[in-house]
Amino acid sequence: MIKFLTRIIFITTFVAFILFYIQPLSVFYKDDLKRIQNKKAITFVTRIGPTTVYEIKNRKTGYHYTIMKRFAEEMDLDLKIIIADNMKSAVKMIEERDADIMSGWGIDKDDKKLKYSYPYNRIDYTVVSKSSNLRRSNLSQFLKSNKVYTIQSDAVSSIIKKSGENSEYSFMVSPDKNIDELLKMLNENEIKLLLINSDEFKILSKYYSNLKAVEKLAINEPEAWALPSDIDKDLEEKISIFFKKMIQSNELSNIYSMFFKQQKYFFVGTKTFLNDLLNIFPRYEFFFKEASKSYGFDWRLIASIGYQESRWRQDAVSYTGVKGIMMLTLDTAKDLQIDDRVDPRNSIFGGTKYLRSILGRINTNIEESEKKWFAIAAYNIGLGHLNDAIILASKDGIKVTKWIDVEPYILKLSQSRYYKQTKYGYARGWETVKYVQNIRQYYDILVFLDSQDDKFEPKNKDIPSSL
Repeated sequence: MIKFLTRIIFITTFVAFILFYIQPLSVFYKDDLKRIQNKKAITFVTRIGPTTVYEIKNRKTGYHYTIMKRFAEEMDLDLKIIIADNMKSAVKMIEERDADIMSGWGIDKDDKKLKYSYPYNRIDYTVVSKSSNLRRSNLSQFLKSNKVYTIQSDAVSSIIKKSGENSEYSFMVSPDKNIDELLKMLNENEIKLLLINSDEFKILSKYYSNLKAVEKLAINEPEAWALPSDIDKDLEEKISIFFKKMIQSNELSNIYSMFFKQQKYFFVGTKTFLNDLLNIFPRYEFFFKEASKSYGFDWRLIASIGYQESRWRQDAVSYTGVKGIMMLTLDTAKDLQIDDRVDPRNSIFGGTKYLRSILGRINTNIEESEKKWFAIAAYNIGLGHLNDAIILASKDGIKVTKWIDVEPYILKLSQSRYYKQTKYGYARGWETVKYVQNIRQYYDILVFLDSQDDKFEPKNKDIPSSL
């Protein structure tokens, strides 16, 4: 009898142990929604990248980030973002409820370890290379003899799996690198082929004109949030309702257009610039000259910044929510006590005053004639990121006195082995370098024209009647 009871106790204990460790975790996490509401915050885990999350003008932004933020607002919760180095870490975080939702890694429909939300976007996956690599008579051999590098994601794993052994490509997955780092390797000929998605290509090809598509390996692949396989049904339903509302209101489409259909950082070309100089600039010339005189700047420099920011459109609105000719953020406008950011005078005077305040905080070691380029970079990327780049340069023994000294380190802010050493983290440094480069080009054109004759001087110095 005692043996029988002992056996029963042993079996009961063993079964309880098995149930505790092996049964679906939903027993323990069945109140996901209530847990999130109690902590008053929703936590997303994502990756660093040009389409996920980054900072510009001291504000977080990004296509995927904007959708996360809208969900948090819809739920009346604070938004918390965790950046994971790789997908394995991200999956572990949502399984253990250190994060609630995973965003930005693509999906694998055959993966049963995770659940996925409504696919809110569709993308293609494209092999890209430098244009110089594709001008070859033996292109087929070139493609076969070089590996295609890519980041780690469920979508990429699925593509590689489907391509099979007969694929003309061989792949190298880099679990701890981001797209920016792989692109740098491509640009410096360390690698020859890279697999990126179509949204990344839309952004990056604007800044890297030698980036060319080779072949699409997957078309119309879904992007969705990854959720724990045992997610609370109430939370899953909230997510479904959110996406349904975003689709019906056309907000999803509008967010996509803001990020991928604007061409803000292109150099528009001399012909277009001259046309706008003749037809648009005269409306605001008085304000540019008066603001520049008030705050001690060359008016041609301030006009060049205004053109880069908005092409001198007073009603311009960026995907980040900045507005007006000088594209002031809401916070900056409040600090400057500006109520109407789209008013041309307010915007131009406000932007010039803000640039002057930045200039006053630029490192004193910088040559006086070079400080304006540092201030302009900080106007775009934020003073914190600029100082991060200067510190990175100093660690390499570089004494930063000119823009050319810090420019390579601005570019390094998108590479994990560098931005992990910094206070302010990842930044799209290549965007800021292009920003400064464009302004210098517009400025050079204005200086040249102004030195030739008074063709662009207004006959009437008063404020144009159109204002």
